[in-house]
Amino acid sequence: MSIHSSIHFFSFCIVLTGFVACGNDTPSSASHEGTGGSVSTGGATSLASGGAGGMRSDAGTATPRREPGAMVSFLGNASYPDDFWTTATAEESQIDATGIAAALSEIANSRYEIHSLLVARRGRLVFEYYGWKTGSNGDDPDKSQHQVLPTEGHLVHSTTKSVTSSLIGIAIDEGLLAGVTDKAAPHFPEYQPFIEPSADKDAITIEDLLTMRSGLQYSEGADDEPVFFATDDPAKVMLSRPVVDTPRGTVWNYSSGGCDILTALLRKVTGKVPAEYAKEKLFGPIGVTNVAWQAAGNGTNFGGWGLSLTPRAMARFGELYRNNGVWQGKQVVPASWATTATTAHCSTPWNGDYGYLFWIPAITGFFGTRGAYGQNIYVNRALELVVVFTSDLPVSSADMTLDSLVSQYLLPAMK
Repeated sequence: MSIHSSIHFFSFCIVLTGFVACGNDTPSSASHEGTGGSVSTGGATSLASGGAGGMRSDAGTATPRREPGAMVSFLGNASYPDDFWTTATAEESQIDATGIAAALSEIANSRYEIHSLLVARRGRLVFEYYGWKTGSNGDDPDKSQHQVLPTEGHLVHSTTKSVTSSLIGIAIDEGLLAGVTDKAAPHFPEYQPFIEPSADKDAITIEDLLTMRSGLQYSEGADDEPVFFATDDPAKVMLSRPVVDTPRGTVWNYSSGGCDILTALLRKVTGKVPAEYAKEKLFGPIGVTNVAWQAAGNGTNFGGWGLSLTPRAMARFGELYRNNGVWQGKQVVPASWATTATTAHCSTPWNGDYGYLFWIPAITGFFGTRGAYGQNIYVNRALELVVVFTSDLPVSSADMTLDSLVSQYLLPAMK
């Protein structure tokens, strides 16, 4: 997947509970790199003795290396309890631990700055590793160098888009929207004096926006992106742009701006900003509380970026979709949406196909999310598998790197 490197300089946040992670954001990323070893620190446990990710002190105790690629296991660490995730051994989960160890060695040897790697199978955490943060990413407000911890929130960048998709699916199920063929522009009569209506623009559907095929003029990562997102109402600005990719609904063009039309639409039909609607309908039901979501000047959360989550919360979201929208016996996301949104609707030039703001990578059996610098969730229903990465990898290669780790090391380890 190729990538855009737009830098959004903002600090607008809607904070639900817990940490505030405001600052800059960039939509989705691409990648191509590898793995590292395991270490233990505090109550954390190591995958195997002599792992490639650590170094020994004079006393012979494993201590974390303070450098990119050094991964520390926190699996089952009592200092970081979780009210949903329980642990399982690799043997119980039918995973070849040597495959995971090889992935960790690749991360360490290649010095990939991967901040977390979580592997869950059949609803239990089997591996949970956290890395060293260098603070060198100019697109991250946190410039501190430190060992990443399980409780730490991460900007998930374009993984936000998949959350926006979920909220659209819930709103349709509640009858607040007619369906994916519903036209977007007619919902905003107050915009009409500004948006220069046209037949193509009036015909843009929710599905067109979900699949990045609205045709509206937009260049991901363009120099004017910070100005665009700094406006009070990005959705109005976006709808004021001409339809340049025609016929409408046929040309895929990655557009974080188009996602702001979707969150504006959510606010219009629910009467709530998307963060509050998500708290009530999505995050609350799956037990996610440490959430921050940046917003435009009018208070509407950005549809394509700006969300902060812990890796465990990302894994819960993946687990929800692994179970076709069901969480502990309750249907949170409609089952039909969980299936349709994660099914390919169009091809892309970015190393994968596209669903409804979800990615279908070129790895058989997987779907998931992608965020700039490597904030990715991989889900495989047949293998009962959820994999989460948070990273600070080069934006131009992040997805290729993480796809490679999954396909070359993690997938072959599944028995």
